[in-house]
Amino acid sequence: MELHATRIVVWDTPPAVECGATFRIRVGVKCAGECSSAARTVEIRDANGRWAASAPVGDAPWPGTSLYSTEIELRAPEVAGLHAWEAVAPDVGGETDLPTHAGACTRFHIRAVTAPEYLVKVVAVDAKSRAPLQGARVVVHPYRAVTDAHGVAEIRVPKGAYRLFVSGRDHFPFRSDGEIAADVTIHAELDKDLGPSDAELWS
Repeated sequence: MELHATRIVVWDTPPAVECGATFRIRVGVKCAGECSSAARTVEIRDANGRWAASAPVGDAPWPGTSLYSTEIELRAPEVAGLHAWEAVAPDVGGETDLPTHAGACTRFHIRAVTAPEYLVKVVAVDAKSRAPLQGARVVVHPYRAVTDAHGVAEIRVPKGAYRLFVSGRDHFPFRSDGEIAADVTIHAELDKDLGPSDAELWS
């Protein structure tokens, strides 16, 4: 009997989730032989190998792909830290003349964090023109945000030490280190990255 390999992938995992909070991920499966994977069941197992959730994938591929997918709601671990979970597509077939589809498994990580206590407001501007920088990426690991049209982004973080990065297109990254014990506003002035001059390129 013909045996087809299976591929399983996970995406849309959040960068961080509060301990015990619910969140959603998307899981997709694909047959290496391009068979339909419609209604095939996928399972999620936690870091201890225990069943966490299961659901059938949809009856049509995810737009622009050949992956049949589903969105699954999960609950984050109660203990803060990085947790390795698994998405599993069990074996399918074997009772008919149709191809048997081998099972597949992939690992993904969930970062559970304590509840954020304080607000970090970032105001990103060009150091020379003072113009706000829209679309700059702000990271206080594992928390992330993007500045709006006014160059402003807000992130809630727990109390304690932090390291903040702000990176904007065509600008050198900005970095700030410190301690969070209250709400704070950080003004990030990013210098323009003009690149090497012609003289430097040809020297």
